[in-house]
Amino acid sequence: MSDHRLSYAECRDVLRTRLAERPPTRLQVLTGPRQVGKTTLLLELARAERDGAVYFPGDGPEATLPGAWERLWQQADSVAREIGRCVVLIDEAHLVHDWASRLKGEWDRVERLRLPIHVVATGSSALRLAPDPVRASPDASSG
Repeated sequence: MSDHRLSYAECRDVLRTRLAERPPTRLQVLTGPRQVGKTTLLLELARAERDGAVYFPGDGPEATLPGAWERLWQQADSVAREIGRCVVLIDEAHLVHDWASRLKGEWDRVERLRLPIHVVATGSSALRLAPDPVRASPDASSG
């Protein structure tokens, strides 16, 4: 995992540049401590994208409802079909159950089908967003 540290304005500018590219390009994951502006940035991007954005708060009550994840991607697919592109903004992704494998699965689908969808996800828990060092280590024993 790279260690890139950008100011709010620098991060916003990089994301705007990347979101201007023809999707799908890359999966963007923003991490950082609480209260540095990750949610504010996603909401700013959502306003800029207007009807082309789908915002999903991983810390909202709707995220815990059965089928919420599936509805998110159905909505993204629908927006992409209707207006030719969609920006999926997932806030506090680490709070979504099994977020990493679910997000990877959806991103693989987006790339495989060449859907015009960009994805930006945020999270403030470095422990939950970083790979598990025990599971990532090939010589780790379960003790």
